[in-house]
Amino acid sequence: MKYRREVVRENLRRVYPNWTNIQRFKVERDFYNYLGGLLWDLLRSLMGGKHSSLEKIAWENPEILDSLASQKKSLVLLTSHYGNWEWIAQAMGLRFHHRLWFVYKPLEWKPAENWLKKWRFNRKVIPVAIKALRSKLAAESPSTSIPLALYLGADQSPTAHSRWITSSFLGQPTVVYQGPEELCRTYGLTPVWIRIRPLASRGSYSIRFELPPSNWPEADHGSLMHWYMDSLTQQIHDAPSNWLWTHRRWKLNRELGLDGLNNSQVLYD
Repeated sequence: MKYRREVVRENLRRVYPNWTNIQRFKVERDFYNYLGGLLWDLLRSLMGGKHSSLEKIAWENPEILDSLASQKKSLVLLTSHYGNWEWIAQAMGLRFHHRLWFVYKPLEWKPAENWLKKWRFNRKVIPVAIKALRSKLAAESPSTSIPLALYLGADQSPTAHSRWITSSFLGQPTVVYQGPEELCRTYGLTPVWIRIRPLASRGSYSIRFELPPSNWPEADHGSLMHWYMDSLTQQIHDAPSNWLWTHRRWKLNRELGLDGLNNSQVLYD
C-alpha cells in the first residue's frame, strides 16, 4: 500500500546516511513485511482467545518485576513502538502482579476509541488517557495493596508546546518528552526499560527488563531519558526493521533549529 513510504525513506536516509540504497531498501522491505505481520497479528488476536499473546512472548528475567511487585513498588515501564507493543502489554497484564495502566493518546474517531478501550480492558490492561494520568495518580489511595505499572510509549515525538528536553536518538539531535522522568521523580516510581528482541518465529519476541544506573535520581535532570534513548538506539540498530519508521519522529527539528546539527554540537538540556 506504500503507506507513508516517503516518510520511511526520509527517516532511513537520516539515520543511515552512509548506507547504500540497496542496504536501506532491504530495511524498508523488511519493515513493511513486519508492519503487515503486526497488523495481521493484532487482527488475529481480536478474533482469538485472550491468552494468544502469551504464546508469542518469552521472558528473560521475570524475577525483576516479580521482586518489585513483592516490594509494593510502582513502576514506569519505558516502552517503544518496536515489535508488537500491544501484545507485550497484554502478556504483561496476564503474567505479572502489577496493575497495568496503558497510557495512550485517545483516538479522534469515537467508535474505534471505545472499542479499543474495551478490548484492552478485557486483557487486564487498563487504558488511561495521557491527559487524565496525573489526576488518576493523585487520586490513588496509599493503602492500595496492588502496585501500579505505567506502560508508556516513550519514543513518541513531543508537541511544540509540551515539556521536552533535547537528547540524542539514532545519531540525531532529538527532542523527547520529559514526562516519564518527571513521573518517576514526582511520585517515587521505579523506571524499568522493556528491551525487546525479535525471535526467529515471526511475531515472537524475547523481553528483558533493565533498570537504569542506581544513581540516576541524584544525576542531572534528563539523565533517565538520555539513558533510555541510548538504550533504545542500540536496540533499533540491532534489528532496525522492527521499529515504526512511518512515524515523523524529527518533525520539530527544523522548527527548533536542530536540523543540520550532529550530536557533538548539541548539549543535553
